[in-house]
Amino acid sequence: MKFKFKKSTLFVGVLFIAGLSLLLYPFVANQWNSYRQSKLISSYDDTVAQMESQGEVDYNAQWSQAESYNQALLPSILPDSFAVAAASEENSEYMSCLNLTGDGMMGYIEIAKINVKIPIFHTTEEEVLQKAAGHLEGSSLPIGGTSSHSVISAHRGLPSAALFTDLDKLVEGDHFLLHILDDNLCYQVDKITEVEPEQTSALAVEEGQDLVTLLTCTPYGVNSHRLLVRGHRVDYVEADMEAVPMALFGVSAHTSYLLWVIVGLSITGACILLLYRLEKKRKAKLAVVPETTDDTDKAEETKP
Repeated sequence: MKFKFKKSTLFVGVLFIAGLSLLLYPFVANQWNSYRQSKLISSYDDTVAQMESQGEVDYNAQWSQAESYNQALLPSILPDSFAVAAASEENSEYMSCLNLTGDGMMGYIEIAKINVKIPIFHTTEEEVLQKAAGHLEGSSLPIGGTSSHSVISAHRGLPSAALFTDLDKLVEGDHFLLHILDDNLCYQVDKITEVEPEQTSALAVEEGQDLVTLLTCTPYGVNSHRLLVRGHRVDYVEADMEAVPMALFGVSAHTSYLLWVIVGLSITGACILLLYRLEKKRKAKLAVVPETTDDTDKAEETKP
């Protein structure tokens, strides 16, 4: 009986640790990815500032190269960024544009309302989308300018990284920033649509417009359609962008990783306390039974 008790206790302990690990994984993984992304962004900013101060890079030349690339783009139907690679072969000209740090990082996107600040890399290959946002090759490079339309994609619902999970919380009138080279580009959301994966006409360049579309999968967990959040260029006002309050636990239930850990641990603690009290009552009841039996036997013996 003693051996069985120890075996069952070990089983419960292993089960508890396994459950706790599953509960903590999204929180820990997201914290790690947030740290890694912040280091990439910090390194990018430092590189830009250092090269600028030391005169090691001609930013006018960088912008001109990107503008020339955008002007040379032929009108075409853009591919679905989550279905196929934007190009079958690596385009050396494309990869050389906005590649200041040499690792494919173009800059980073900041969406204050949903607490997003993540790097933007060339291409929408799966390796990129697992850790950051990707620029859809074939769309305009994210440098602004008339008759340009850049498309930035990121996954939604990854357990290891929030990325664009809360993109559906944006509404018309909200803002997002693109930090590219030595400039900050501000866009105001003006159109939100859901389309089939093959419906990419909404990503085309519009004459005279300076547009950026943020693209991810929808509905959450189903991923059968694409959510397109489009913005047009507006003046950048730093004070307005910093006025958005930060959420303590997360913007939505999907990204409230710390809250779910607290709820899970609370439920687990309540269950352990309940089991402890039930076991205590059971032992108390067993301790009373023998005394009751002895009293009954004595009463029987005194009967005539």
